[in-house]
Amino acid sequence: MRRRVTVIGLAVAALAVPACSNDSGVRATGMRAEQGGTDQGSTTTTAATDTTGPDDTTVTTDPAGPTVPDPGPIAWGPCDDEAADGNADLECATLTVPLDYNAPDGDSVDLALVRQPAQRSRVGAVLFNPGGPGGSGFDFIAYSGDYIQSGLGLERFDIVGFDPRGVDRSGGIRCLDDAFLDEHLYLDDTPDTAEEIRLLEESATGFADGCEERYGDTLRFYSTANTARDMEMMRLGLEDDQVSYLGISYGTYLGGVYATMFPDSVRAMVLDSAYEPNGDTPEEQYLTQLVGFEEAFDNWAAWCKGDASCPFTAGDVGARWDALRQQLDDNPVPGSDGRLGNQAVMDTATTAALYSESEWPVLADALARAEAGDSDPLFALADGYEGRNPDGTFNTLFQSFPIIQCASGIEDQPVPDPQALLDELREKAPRFSKDITLEDLQYDGGSCDDLMDDQPVVELNYSGTAPILVVGGQNDPATPYRWAEEMVGELGPSATLLTYTGEGHGQMLVSTCVTDAEAATLADMTLPDDGAVCDPDPVVERPSWWGDLPTPPGVGDPVSLPALTAAIGLTDTTGYGETRLTSMSPQQAADAYIAAFGADGYRSLGSEPVTDLGDTVRAAFLTPDGSFVLVFVMGPEALALDDLSGAASSVPEGQSVVLVAYLPD
Repeated sequence: MRRRVTVIGLAVAALAVPACSNDSGVRATGMRAEQGGTDQGSTTTTAATDTTGPDDTTVTTDPAGPTVPDPGPIAWGPCDDEAADGNADLECATLTVPLDYNAPDGDSVDLALVRQPAQRSRVGAVLFNPGGPGGSGFDFIAYSGDYIQSGLGLERFDIVGFDPRGVDRSGGIRCLDDAFLDEHLYLDDTPDTAEEIRLLEESATGFADGCEERYGDTLRFYSTANTARDMEMMRLGLEDDQVSYLGISYGTYLGGVYATMFPDSVRAMVLDSAYEPNGDTPEEQYLTQLVGFEEAFDNWAAWCKGDASCPFTAGDVGARWDALRQQLDDNPVPGSDGRLGNQAVMDTATTAALYSESEWPVLADALARAEAGDSDPLFALADGYEGRNPDGTFNTLFQSFPIIQCASGIEDQPVPDPQALLDELREKAPRFSKDITLEDLQYDGGSCDDLMDDQPVVELNYSGTAPILVVGGQNDPATPYRWAEEMVGELGPSATLLTYTGEGHGQMLVSTCVTDAEAATLADMTLPDDGAVCDPDPVVERPSWWGDLPTPPGVGDPVSLPALTAAIGLTDTTGYGETRLTSMSPQQAADAYIAAFGADGYRSLGSEPVTDLGDTVRAAFLTPDGSFVLVFVMGPEALALDDLSGAASSVPEGQSVVLVAYLPD
């Protein structure tokens, strides 16, 4: 997997122009990291030993909890080429932690760490978790650590990513093999054949059976509390008195648990898109996210109806979506790899895109392509969400998610009145409750009963004085705003709530206002005023001089490719742009633009190939009034990359895409 394609980030990295806000989300793929040339593939054993006394060198957490061993200094070394992904600054390491902190000399887990080192006058480190639970912080920092460091003004800090215990390189949980996962990934929840019924029955029992066979009773050690203890070992290994932390989604709960358990170790925290489900009633456990996604769907549909560039527009976008879903249920559309794109693929793709407003055009394009008989763009969205790689292998997100939840005591509880809840779900979330049945709600046990005994929950209660910024989005489909309010109350007077009024889940480097507040908290330990509110960034309008920009011979008229521009990071709040097609190679097209812009008196800032994005070339110019214009040319090789192939499926074979974009300061 390559570093995520982002127009803004690429422009900044190459040409030192002012940075704009940008989504830095990354999905995980399997890699190895190396420490001093040693393989860093992480391992763990499948059985825990007991009764072993603690190490001589320990740090006590709270009086009731186990001790945390001091690992000594972390031995950082060069990352392997694949993990570094072209970033020579990255350093990798392995940190060995106890599987069971009550038996520190027993079995262990090797944690994979990566850091973007401080660029000057090091102040300390910022630990990072992207959420999940089960998301790869290693991948996120390996691909985007330099963007995070510069975008948040953290040049004096190491940015440290890690795969938590049970995730990917850090003893990744694999109760099922990839072949089983792939066969059971997008099952038809309205089975019409004996084979479809068989697959559903296998799926219902296969995970718990596989977990018991491979891990026995050791999965209870993959808890959020133990990951917090792992983070304390990281702090000790970094030799810092205190550590800063940046967490998104579930990562906010992990940060809150760390602050609760190790209050004196916290320097500053940013908790973006707060996740705190422990106070929910059984009904709220079902309603919260389903209603959130239903509302996000309605907002997406309203956008698509009102935007002429939306390829899925209609008088009733929801009805068009419903009709396509039924069509894919009746007659699934084959993908280029032979898999059948059914309604389950469409449901997953829709959910994935609703996490970020920048993905709305990508979803619209994928749905329109599915109507036309091409399900590949839907698979691209859905597979990324489920952690499936193009070769049919999987990262561990799909499997580690429920294990970490259950080990942390986070589980759905029995519902007192199943029929009443089902009726409410059908009313408030008709699309996102389609696959929930009365039988599902009538189960009288907890959702984790088949995996492990009930586990304790860490109730957040911060006693320290470090600044903690909690960000809550009023239109966040995945983590409702009330969770942010609840988290601030639990963390006490050192925590401040920042409200974001826009769309999406996770606002780091998306909203300028939120990004500035997060940067001030982490870099300067300065919180915004109580009651602070951030609105979405304003839309960048078409510049008055846009029509004067030259177009060289051989480059076509503007074409609408909203999914592609969204996939490479250009949104209506980060810049204004147009896409065109050409049969020229990327270098030929870039040279033609340099000649045309030069002839009209524009100042060239240079051009260069983007070596990690196939046959891509970028060039930059300043207009007479000093405005920055980027010309970004992607050839067929670039358009075939995993990150772009779905969004670029409508580009004719052999053509290059030219994006001309105005990027304001």
